Amino acid sequence: MDDKSAVVAEIEREIKARYRYSKFDFILNHLLLFLVVIASSYPAFAQIFGDGQTKLSAGIAAIPAFVLLFQRTFKWEQRGEWHWDYRRRLTAILREVRDQGLTDEDASKKLNKLEEELAGSFPGINYPASKEK
Repeated sequence: MDDKSAVVAEIEREIKARYRYSKFDFILNHLLLFLVVIASSYPAFAQIFGDGQTKLSAGIAAIPAFVLLFQRTFKWEQRGEWHWDYRRRLTAILREVRDQGLTDEDASKKLNKLEEELAGSFPGINYPASKEK
């Protein structure tokens, strides 16, 4: 049986959570970008094929502006990068525990320091990411 310390278990839980969050943000961001490309090109193709003056074409042409506003507000790309960076740093601490004999006490101190470094840096809504003061 593998006896993990509480600190190692916490690090592993956070690594899994950050992976899920970063994957979600990455996929959502790219799906929205794909939607922007399709919606941007639809009116031109509708015009070419003789259906360009409909309300549907006008509605679809407006989608990219709303998606870009939505992305700019919620910042999925930046959030995905933030989660990925956090996960990478947690993985480094876990490797130190596993491979270099870092004690649980020192791992806990590194976790505290990591949280202090990242405090306030998560991309927020309608304001730039900044450090807590």
